[in-house]
Amino acid sequence: ATAGAGTHVITYSYTDGNSCVNTATEEITVHALPVVTLSFATSEYCIDEPQFALSGGSPTSPGTGVYSGTGVVGGTQFNANTATAGTHTITYTYTDGNGCINTATANIVVNALPVVTLDITTTEFCVDDAASTMDGNLPTGPGTGEFTGTGVSGNEFDPAVAGAGTHTITYTYTDGNGCVSSATDEMTVHALPVVTLDITTTEACVDDAQYALDGGLPGGGAYSGTGVSGGNFNPATAGAGTHVITYSYTDG
Repeated sequence: ATAGAGTHVITYSYTDGNSCVNTATEEITVHALPVVTLSFATSEYCIDEPQFALSGGSPTSPGTGVYSGTGVVGGTQFNANTATAGTHTITYTYTDGNGCINTATANIVVNALPVVTLDITTTEFCVDDAASTMDGNLPTGPGTGEFTGTGVSGNEFDPAVAGAGTHTITYTYTDGNGCVSSATDEMTVHALPVVTLDITTTEACVDDAQYALDGGLPGGGAYSGTGVSGGNFNPATAGAGTHVITYSYTDG
């Protein structure tokens, strides 16, 4: 270190008992340390990034270079999940052909995935219900979120488009670091009940007494129409003509 890099002549001088002096010389070569640098083209990653090969350390030959630090695998690869979220110092150690070693460092930042939840308020529909705006998605900023799934358009769910059944809705959120996470909820669309109406008596004289309507299935529904009151049909109230009677049934 004191001599510095270069070739240095070392002299050995000897004086014998007669005060006669002679010398011999030899050379010592001091090698400078290799100039080592480390610069990552990409220094930020999400924690779910697949393991990848490290690069950016220089020189790479004719000696040998190896990386070390939290998350480094086998001296050449980096595993963000192993490293965990945070800022990690990576060291590149290079040994040149003379056996001289030097190092350089750089940081890699591992970002955690955003915490995403989805708890939609209204999750049950009849197939003929109007489209509904979905909610319950967190976070909403400063990144970007998107709903996907059968029957989804933008942030609306259309039961008619989805069709009867249980549908998984996914909310995918990308935060400011470009890290992505998602959450799901389920929408249930019920088919309409199968309703039939086959009234036993479908012709009456205008002066006939009122009579109870029947033939509506499943039972428990309600009749409506001209001349209908409390499940009965009154020909006098309806008047002469053809009248449409409707049987409406609401299921569970």
